[in-house]
Amino acid sequence: MAKKKKVLFIEGTSNKSNGDLSQGFYELLKQELEGHMPKIAMTNGKMQAVKQFKNSKVAFSFLLIDLDAPEDFKEEKIIELGLQKKEEWIFFMVQEVEAWFISQPNILDDYYRIDISSKLKGKHPKKIKKPSELLMKLTKHIPRKQYHKVKHAIDLLQLLDAQQL
Repeated sequence: MAKKKKVLFIEGTSNKSNGDLSQGFYELLKQELEGHMPKIAMTNGKMQAVKQFKNSKVAFSFLLIDLDAPEDFKEEKIIELGLQKKEEWIFFMVQEVEAWFISQPNILDDYYRIDISSKLKGKHPKKIKKPSELLMKLTKHIPRKQYHKVKHAIDLLQLLDAQQL
């Protein structure tokens, strides 16, 4: 039996000048989807991801985008983006992918070789409005290692435990 095509459109960047973000997502998703991996299509921002997802002719298309809002705004965001008929195929990163890193602070400690987790005590990742800004602030004093949304995300995605997410 032939495998059905699957594609996952991800908000981010297709520009590889700072590294291939799709590689980080591939390694993370492989933990749970080995043998059933979709093709990963990095897009240049949320609206391009939504447009490509809506226009996809692939049998199984999925969408992974930032919610940029608290979790209880999912339905509102689905309506705002005109995705009501496809909502079962949509997955949100609450708020941003950086919230995933903050949810597993031990990977931040290991990656940056400083104690970041103690600075995150009491901060629930879903409650942080701009996790990316918090990571930049927490790493700004590390020479040549201040958090970068692409360069560091590639490495950090691969370190995450998919089951914990």
